[in-house]
Amino acid sequence: MRLIFLDFDFYYLKFSHNFIKTVLKVKLYKILSIIVSIVVLSAWTFKLNQPSVFRGGTSSNMSEEFAAYGLNDTIMIVVGIFKVFLAIVLLTGALKLPKLIKPAALGIALFMAGAVYFHISIGDGILPTLPAASMLLCCLVLVLNPKGIGYPKG
Repeated sequence: MRLIFLDFDFYYLKFSHNFIKTVLKVKLYKILSIIVSIVVLSAWTFKLNQPSVFRGGTSSNMSEEFAAYGLNDTIMIVVGIFKVFLAIVLLTGALKLPKLIKPAALGIALFMAGAVYFHISIGDGILPTLPAASMLLCCLVLVLNPKGIGYPKG
């Protein structure tokens, strides 16, 4: 009788450990989605016209940065609209509708891949390229989530 009880305790502890690991992964997954959303929204709203060490070339705002890449203000506006939209969708996915996370993260990843390309194309060093590269990596983690952690079943 005692052995059955011990087996049950061991099973319960194993179940609890796996449950806690899964909950932590789901929370970290959502936190990563929220971080990406906030960083993208911040860059394209509050920090749009502010100087930053992360700007490409010698630019002091987003318009000058796009000009350094050979892109005009119209392209900047279109890119900004898409990025803000995708960041809002990603945030919505993290907070309410998890099925939105992968498509939004994929869209942001494509834009970040473009940003990394443009930083490299004008000879930017590591520092200006780092935010785009790290956001690309975060989005790839969200998109390539192998076990679907954080997604509803079905």
